[in-house]
Amino acid sequence: MRTIAIIGMGLIGASLGMALRSADEEQAVLGPTVIVGYDRDPSATARARGRLAIDRQARTLAEALHEADLVVVAVPPLAARELFSQMAPLLPHGAVVTDTISTKVEVLAWAHELLPRTVDFVGGHPMAGKEQSGAEAADRDLLRGAVYCLTPDAQPAALQLVEAMVRQAGAKPYYLDALEHDSFVAGVSHLPFLLSAALVEVTSNSSSWREMSPLAATGFHDLTRLASGDPAMHRDICLTNADALIRWVDATSEWLATLREQLSTRDAEALGAMFEHARQEREQWLLARPNQRPGEGEFVNPTGVQPERRNIFSFGGGRRKK
Repeated sequence: MRTIAIIGMGLIGASLGMALRSADEEQAVLGPTVIVGYDRDPSATARARGRLAIDRQARTLAEALHEADLVVVAVPPLAARELFSQMAPLLPHGAVVTDTISTKVEVLAWAHELLPRTVDFVGGHPMAGKEQSGAEAADRDLLRGAVYCLTPDAQPAALQLVEAMVRQAGAKPYYLDALEHDSFVAGVSHLPFLLSAALVEVTSNSSSWREMSPLAATGFHDLTRLASGDPAMHRDICLTNADALIRWVDATSEWLATLREQLSTRDAEALGAMFEHARQEREQWLLARPNQRPGEGEFVNPTGVQPERRNIFSFGGGRRKK
């Protein structure tokens, strides 16, 4: 029996637990498991248990980590550093630690600084979510078909174990460097939230917002959906990925300056060409299937070893229970 401890019973942590527990026999590459959940808010852990996201509630961090083979840290970015410090003396020798945090460079630096050398750390980030938060919003299919980013700088056995977890949850592992990850997600995940929040701020701060708001229809609704997300989480994302985000904000500012110039000169040809280019790029992206990794059919596991199905002990990560 393999023990997985999920620390943080929010949307992602609870959804991951639900996906792992509900996997059918063919997908259950981890073999027999018990999933222990812990959150510093006991009511969150209880809600996750009620949603069948975990097998057992832990009352303390020490209880959650006791005999854990795989530990999943599913907390907001700025909470990770303190949590790693608290976990360090409690982690069993040989355990594998991973995370689901939206930024990777700072998180990996904290993990390497604070976690003991007797454990392996694999950075992780599922490209999935929704504007609701908490275990009550969890969905066992949230990760299904989603790209799940993993950092490759860990021992092969640790990578294989975390990849097995990703596959059992129905997601698709995608290995990439932490710095590359943060740059990419700043553009396609974090910038969209900023633009969504900006639209709400600009319009709602208008003196005409009361009269204007009844006219806001599906376009406004769709573009501002992300602004309903967890403010604390997005604040932490911005603070832990500021440099990459600044570059994308600068690029957006330059584009807006160009757009302003074209509007002021009534440049119909330039405006039409820009909008046509945007339309074509989005159509190509949709045809290429979102959530499709580059070279999907030719994806190669960088460990060079394909995990055997339904026998997690062949992965070599973790310990047998006595």
